Amino acid sequence: MQNNQYRHAVAGALLSAGFLCLPMSAQAAGYCSLGTATEGIGTANMTFNSIASSDCYGVVGGNITGTGGGSSDGPAEINALAWGTGWTYLDSTDDLGATFMGLSFTVTETGVSSGTWVLTGTDTNGSAPLNFPTSLDFVVGLKGGSEYALWGFDNAAVDGSDSGTFSIVFTNNGGQTPALSHLIVFGREAGGGSVVAIPEADTYAMLLAGLGLVGFAVRRKLN
Repeated sequence: MQNNQYRHAVAGALLSAGFLCLPMSAQAAGYCSLGTATEGIGTANMTFNSIASSDCYGVVGGNITGTGGGSSDGPAEINALAWGTGWTYLDSTDDLGATFMGLSFTVTETGVSSGTWVLTGTDTNGSAPLNFPTSLDFVVGLKGGSEYALWGFDNAAVDGSDSGTFSIVFTNNGGQTPALSHLIVFGREAGGGSVVAIPEADTYAMLLAGLGLVGFAVRRKLN
């Protein structure tokens, strides 16, 4: 009987501690690598040259653009994530692209909620770097309905004629998978940081606090 009480106490305390250990932002949207992403998104929902993404983040309400201000400013939003800084807009299927270190990119897609995408690059600066082939970090965003999610690729080899696949798995307010509004690509030089989220120090602190609550709750139940 006492063993059952002990097990129930531990289970209840662990559930409480697990909830308390999640930062408020992670409860709304989070990282696939930390198991806090929402609405079932995963790294395999986006590939680049047949390789699944290194990490993903979402799902986020609102819009994401390459040059827009406020909450839709893609570079600012991504630079604030745990994937490091230095991100810049490359191109979107619904807007004009930009040149990054002499490389000009154009992205196109085929599909509705899932399909393929192609990233074509042109070297505009002759022998001066960067030149194809090269390695870059990428973030690819999918906007559908009133939400979007992001997929990051760490140190991806790119030759100017690259492709991948995408799949929207999050749903709209009616519970249906939305059609793709636009696919957007951001990039930076490889080595600018790790495209895999690492828990922040305050997350570890909350985890230790949660474990302390486990011990307290168990002792209280047994007494």
